[in-house]
Amino acid sequence: MYAKLTMVPPQLNNEHDEAPWLVGGYARQETRRVADRHSHQRGQILGIMAGVMGLRTDKDYWLIGPGQALWLPPGLPHTASSHGAVGGWSLYVGLQRCGDLPSAPFLVQGTPLMNAQADRLSRMTFEGLWNPPLARLAETFWDEFLSRPHATLSLPLPSDRRLRRVAEALSEHPGDPRSQEAWAGFAGMSLRSFVRHFSGETGLPFSVWRQRVRILNAQEQLARAEPVTEVALSVGYESLGAFASTFRRLTGYNPGEYSRLCRSQDGGLMGKDPFPAPVG
Repeated sequence: MYAKLTMVPPQLNNEHDEAPWLVGGYARQETRRVADRHSHQRGQILGIMAGVMGLRTDKDYWLIGPGQALWLPPGLPHTASSHGAVGGWSLYVGLQRCGDLPSAPFLVQGTPLMNAQADRLSRMTFEGLWNPPLARLAETFWDEFLSRPHATLSLPLPSDRRLRRVAEALSEHPGDPRSQEAWAGFAGMSLRSFVRHFSGETGLPFSVWRQRVRILNAQEQLARAEPVTEVALSVGYESLGAFASTFRRLTGYNPGEYSRLCRSQDGGLMGKDPFPAPVG
């Protein structure tokens, strides 16, 4: 079994009206961790410095890589799991500030300034420290975070139980070579109905969705330091060149470079600032 993952500061277990509007938690873990389905009274900004973390809501799967941060609105049920060693921070935002942000999750690529501010805030506020210098730092972090472009890039999950079975099967085995026609049969649907409903529920053509789940799965494996060639084969690519080309187009990195970045200690503070392009 995996160990439990927690980044929640102790004072949020018994929050009171005088609690600071921004409270931090952080984690440095060498093994894979999981957090069962839960939600937070506050909004949460979850940032990753090294490694990757996957987060699943009822509607989407998100993968947070080095230097990235995910906004989670208050009260949103989710599960989370790290893939190998992970280092990161978490900032819990009071309800009075959550109205500044959308009511749905989004991903940002942090700047070196934003990530350094967040790392310091998470450590210093974890045990309840709050003073004028920290309050000013929190405001400058907030300005920096609000200025970052939002991305809704995720793996949208269908709600129809027939389509959900297909999504779950491909999430477990992304290299499954079955054709679109075969997956329609697996769902017990005609090809025309399968194509129309899958695209309608996820916003993506099935072929694009399958490519996205393959690359997300590859990112998880590379974060665990699995060999690039084995990763490419496991997610359905017979050509290493084709895999590397697609991976770079969607993540901004070569597979080997991404694997090394996930294991670095300063991944979120590096000067490179790629942003995953929409799959298409």
